[in-house]
Amino acid sequence: MARETKQDRTVRAILDQTTEHLHELKSLEANSSTKELDVERWAQSFLRNCLGYTSSGGYSIRAQEAKGKMRPDLVVLQGEKPIFVVEVKKLGFDLTKSDFRSGKVQLSEYLNLIGNVQWGMLTNGVEWKLFDFSQPEYGGIEVSNFDLKAEGDVIETSKKAVEEQCYELLDLHESTFTAKGWPDLSREAMAFSPESLSKAILSADVVRYIARFVKGEFEFKANHEILTDRLYWLLEQGLNDAIHGWNDAKAAEIQKFVKAQKRASRKTKKPKREVAAAEEPTPTAETQATANTTEPTPAITEGTKAS
Repeated sequence: MARETKQDRTVRAILDQTTEHLHELKSLEANSSTKELDVERWAQSFLRNCLGYTSSGGYSIRAQEAKGKMRPDLVVLQGEKPIFVVEVKKLGFDLTKSDFRSGKVQLSEYLNLIGNVQWGMLTNGVEWKLFDFSQPEYGGIEVSNFDLKAEGDVIETSKKAVEEQCYELLDLHESTFTAKGWPDLSREAMAFSPESLSKAILSADVVRYIARFVKGEFEFKANHEILTDRLYWLLEQGLNDAIHGWNDAKAAEIQKFVKAQKRASRKTKKPKREVAAAEEPTPTAETQATANTTEPTPAITEGTKAS
């Protein structure tokens, strides 16, 4: 049986509080009179009790004193030092909006005002996004996110569903921040920037792989140069312009597919690196002796093919 990892312990510690907060969020969502301030108060409690930014851990959360002023909704401090700010939007707010008063733009303004703060979070209660604002030319890099709704676009509160949600939100948890995990997430996000991904998709190796997939699906041998041009055209146009009859229903279908794929990939992410270390058996005297007497595998020399 595998030993419990640090992540497993964190999930176990926050499971009950996360369940309670999901029930509260469902109630807020069902109440037509819920206001943005209600979501802000819930988010403040969620940060403390589910994401681990507690007073016993040396953190405090400062809410803005008055609405309508150039102040972030929430500032999380470690001692007296602000470590990140949180912009809270009403339930259902589209966090991908790119207009001037979008949450991301507001976060950037707040960080410029405070100064020397790298990180910002944006949430509408259900969705949470973490941004790195250390490189102004990028306007804030989204480094991690999670969604408290399950595949059916509903808030699930069964033990299994909540446990899965707990693993998903660990990137934003205090334990990851303390372990200096956010800079790693930021480097990963930079590697997955639109420019990097476009170049990767258009690379010769990836085009060859896609050509093999096309051949398997359609029994058609694709010309690599034409395929490269078509991929570039698709990337340049975007799905909404490239697909005839593109509409909200098709967009929702693709988004549902992407969400399902992300959840499937997160299941493999759950144990992360430390599980491999935890599950690796400790060598015994007997196995060590066996290893010492095992003949070494001959090295593959140049010109020798591996079978």
